[in-house]
Amino acid sequence: MLSVSGLAKRYGTEHTVDAVREVSFELERGRFLAIVGRSGSGKSTLLAMIGGISKPTNGSVSIEGIDEWSLDDNARADFRNRTIGFVFQFASLLPNLRAIDNVALPAIVGGTLEAHEAYARARTLLSRVGLGNRLDAYSGQLSGGEQRRVAVARALINSPKLLLADEPTADLDEETEQQILNLLVDIHRALGITLVVVTHNAAIAERADMVLQMCEGSAHTSELHDPQTDMASGSWTAEMTAVAQIFDPASSATSEAIRLGEGIERVLGRFVLWALPVIILAWGLNAGVRLYEQHVIQAKLDAQSQLETLAMQGLRADVKDISFGPGKTYIVNLYLRNTTGDQPIYVMSPSVRGFVQVGGSWQEVPLRPANADVAQVLKVTGNQIYRYILEPDVNDFEQLLPYYMHVRLSNDMLVSPRSQPKDDIVERDDNYYVYLKPHEASDSTILSRVKFPGPPPVWIPMPPH
Repeated sequence: MLSVSGLAKRYGTEHTVDAVREVSFELERGRFLAIVGRSGSGKSTLLAMIGGISKPTNGSVSIEGIDEWSLDDNARADFRNRTIGFVFQFASLLPNLRAIDNVALPAIVGGTLEAHEAYARARTLLSRVGLGNRLDAYSGQLSGGEQRRVAVARALINSPKLLLADEPTADLDEETEQQILNLLVDIHRALGITLVVVTHNAAIAERADMVLQMCEGSAHTSELHDPQTDMASGSWTAEMTAVAQIFDPASSATSEAIRLGEGIERVLGRFVLWALPVIILAWGLNAGVRLYEQHVIQAKLDAQSQLETLAMQGLRADVKDISFGPGKTYIVNLYLRNTTGDQPIYVMSPSVRGFVQVGGSWQEVPLRPANADVAQVLKVTGNQIYRYILEPDVNDFEQLLPYYMHVRLSNDMLVSPRSQPKDDIVERDDNYYVYLKPHEASDSTILSRVKFPGPPPVWIPMPPH
């Protein structure tokens, strides 16, 4: 099902850093692989290459016989959406959407399901992960463990054949961590999904069919046991046996037939039979009202789906370029691009914040618009550039790339198809990651550690992570 051959990831040219070194393994359909190792050993980088997010320097990844990295960007994105489910270190839920909206969104945006089908499946999935009573809760109203359960349900919405989880319980307490990891294993067994988990939890790794031990980018695999062993021992919970019915309409229970009116004359007498036409008329009116309400609800769901597609797919945003500014500042240019053609998109002036990684956390640094007269509402019909001044005066920054600062830019926007929206507005939250060269850094010193084809660049873009 999953074939990894000679997979490697290398940074730099002359003075290189090998994050992953020639990893190869085969994973059969329905098996469970645990990837373990110390921080910095290449676990997340390996998973990102398997998932089609980070391009490998060498090697190939084949899923269901398809070489993932031989596809072009659009084909790979479509393949990834339909074949792979992701559960990342952080739940990354859209804060302005409810739990059920977050789960249904990948199927609606990817076109794998109609809106009503997506919401029906999202409702079932949330019920199966224990959140049937939290469908309308927003991410800010959910605990860390509940957010992870929503993320697991979201990863399953497109019926993936491969489920990838990268430290999905990184910031949870021990009890909640165990619940989420057990949930992933139970879903894997109930649905027969091939599961790959990056984890520090030794108990979960012991339940895997195969373990991949990472050390300084290299990997060693070991088979543990037959995947049927735990199922036979009874560790497959009774609750999750119902998960197998989510994607199998034929497994739905048959409703018992009900004969309206049977025994009415005997029980209630002829008076009820005389009133039967009135009852039928009232029933018909009630059915008509119900159909109308369903039509209104469906229209609202369709409108919300179109609005989310417009905000998430019709508008592209990213860093255009970064250059040195006066003193220790940087000039940051962000761009917005309308990809819909003639349909205008209106965006509230973005709220952009800057962060520098210090140790294992992010420290916020000053970031302000370069122009004070930026319009509050912008009509985006083509490309639009926003300019900001970043002042990351941090001395003890984390050097993931020697001498460079690891910077995250967070961009919050309100998006609408109208200049004066009412309820047709979506909040969008983007994060851009870059490496920034400090003003005082010496090019010769940097080149002694990292080889570039020319002078060390001021900034280096990084993929989302």
